[in-house]
Amino acid sequence: MLDETFARLVAEEVKNRVTDEQREYLRLPENWTRWQRALMILADNLNGQLVVLVGQEKEDTERYKGLGDAGLKLLAETLSEYETRRKKIMRFKFHVDGRLDEVTRMIALGSDAVDERLKTVDFLRKAIERHRSLLQELDMEPTSVDQALWATLDGKWEFDDITSIGY
Repeated sequence: MLDETFARLVAEEVKNRVTDEQREYLRLPENWTRWQRALMILADNLNGQLVVLVGQEKEDTERYKGLGDAGLKLLAETLSEYETRRKKIMRFKFHVDGRLDEVTRMIALGSDAVDERLKTVDFLRKAIERHRSLLQELDMEPTSVDQALWATLDGKWEFDDITSIGY
């Protein structure tokens, strides 16, 4: 697999947007150092984006302050957009750093740790599936939290979208 394709796969895996087969491919011991390197490059890229964003924010702040009252409205809108972009980048970087820590541990501990981790993942998958079947058997209405939990089985993270539990 080409480095660019591998890097894209790594980024998508951090976002939980890969198939089980793709995830298993990354977890092959022969891919660990390449995976680690791709995560390090991704983390550096995100750091660079944050630095550029801060610089652009400072430039825009100075520019809009010089425009008087009209500039203040533009400045408020622009600063809000910068804050949103910064939060998205930082949230993704948090997940990239977490995955980097995990891969680094895998490299340090060897394949036994991965086997144990896969057992834990399998255990949790079975627990979530049983949770869903119990709610269906007991004819209980699932909450938005239940549905977000079930979505994780498909590799989707929907917890951030929850606004109310809905009992």
